[in-house]
Amino acid sequence: MKRRAMPGIATLAAALALGACSGGLRSNAPTVQAWRLDPPAATAPVGDAAPVAATLRVLWPLAAPGIDGDRIALLRSDRTLDYYAANRWSARVTEMVRALALDTLRAAGAYRVVQPEDAPFSYDETLQIEVRDFQAEYGVAAAPLARVTLVCTLGRRSDRAVLASFTLEGSVPAADNRMRAIVAAFDAALDAALAGLPQRLAAAPR
Repeated sequence: MKRRAMPGIATLAAALALGACSGGLRSNAPTVQAWRLDPPAATAPVGDAAPVAATLRVLWPLAAPGIDGDRIALLRSDRTLDYYAANRWSARVTEMVRALALDTLRAAGAYRVVQPEDAPFSYDETLQIEVRDFQAEYGVAAAPLARVTLVCTLGRRSDRAVLASFTLEGSVPAADNRMRAIVAAFDAALDAALAGLPQRLAAAPR
């Protein structure tokens, strides 16, 4: 995945408006950087498990308290939750996870069709993802560990039966304590967590 930093739209608009109204005076407010996680350039196919001859609907993910939203969460060594200043994700965490899960499943060919919850088409199975962890954790080292934990539940639409439930995890230490390195660690951790998703779904008993 590639990391992209984009100036916050609201911050830029406010700065432009202030400059127009005050004859060029500049605001002292810090520019907010927005970071986006992109899907990997290539996704491994489902392997030995045959693609499922069904359609899958990926529901809007759930999230643990304090994780959802566009703020980049950090967990201090004393287990207090905080957020990085002047940095945010380009979308809500749950929105990013759902988009990247859709991309991963489609690229792997795990299902005949993979669609989001708001698509107006019929479907056979549903996938519910709960984001348990999506934070940078600080400990002894100066740089944090990016941790991603996804609890996945696969269900059948016809009788609402649970076909599989499993947890996917990824944890990657940041190269240093700068924001670009921390986002790169998040990138790799989410990649690691989603890597096993197509195989686990394709192998679920039906």
